[in-house]
Amino acid sequence: MSGYVVTVMQEEQRGEVEALMAASFEKSLSPIFFLHTPTTLIVTCNDRVVAGLNLDVFVVNRRVKMGYLGWLYTAQDHRGKGLAGLLLEAAIPFLRDMGCTDMAGCVEGDNPASFKQLERALFSRMGLRAQIKRFGSGLPTVYRHASRFFDMGYFLWHRSLDGSKQTPHPKGSKALLATLAANLLLALPIILEWNIPALLGFAFVQDTRLLVAGIVLSLVARTGSQMAVAARTKAEVTYLGWDTAYLTALLAPLLLGLPFPVPGNVYIRGSHWSLKEHSGLLSQMALLSNCALALLCVIIPNAYTLLLLLLDTLFSFYPFCGFNASRLRRAGRRTRLLSLVLLLACTIFLLLY
Repeated sequence: MSGYVVTVMQEEQRGEVEALMAASFEKSLSPIFFLHTPTTLIVTCNDRVVAGLNLDVFVVNRRVKMGYLGWLYTAQDHRGKGLAGLLLEAAIPFLRDMGCTDMAGCVEGDNPASFKQLERALFSRMGLRAQIKRFGSGLPTVYRHASRFFDMGYFLWHRSLDGSKQTPHPKGSKALLATLAANLLLALPIILEWNIPALLGFAFVQDTRLLVAGIVLSLVARTGSQMAVAARTKAEVTYLGWDTAYLTALLAPLLLGLPFPVPGNVYIRGSHWSLKEHSGLLSQMALLSNCALALLCVIIPNAYTLLLLLLDTLFSFYPFCGFNASRLRRAGRRTRLLSLVLLLACTIFLLLY
């Protein structure tokens, strides 16, 4: 591209690059910014840094050396000019020359602008089973470098640089069944009373049968209601489970005696759609989902459904971006207010129940 040059960031450019990152992302994310001078690629135009790609290079195991895509950012006045694609194209030979066998990056499921670029560069979503098979005991290393132990609704996009076959990410009913099984399994410390509050003679969850029913019916009702909205609008969607947040879902039952929902979500299929144009559809899906959860709270009062409704209503910030609260945040004030009223009504009902 005329006027744009891709180079490796020099130490004296660090301040300029950090300022560009701060202008490109929410302030709450700044504590987890990382820059590696030898492996941060930048685009300059007229001696000004206008885009960047932070790469983290590390050894995963004996056969895998990872080039992780940390942050990709572009100055406001240079967006829409293909700089993200330019950086990705430059990163592939750059990482190959460093001996990397794999490339990966995390993208939130409602961010088509980012994963469209990754698809063009031959990346694909990598499910948990494929991650375990590829990275083995090195998977915690990948998660640590990628800050992945607690993120919710982010997917690992992966590309092999050594010709290894990539396994498709599971989706649809098969993925939903796997998510159901995982949520039930993670609730065992509550069901079997293997948790700290229970050992101290106190239990938040009194009826474990209601908990089991709540897990199954919550995930079915939440997913089904979103699918119903999509069917009415003839939108092409699919269910995708999440491959992280399971550590939180294990610690919460053990330490607090409370479930932590890891529900996955219904996503618009493909990458040829715009978040701006489809935010209304996504907010409708989120609102009907919350209505279904609120109704379920009344019919079968249980901690899992209430906590899921709480997360889907209030938790829209990192690392909880995958919950439906993010979709409601993009909607109008009336939609958010209605969801808050539903949550408040269910909370009062359960307190009085």
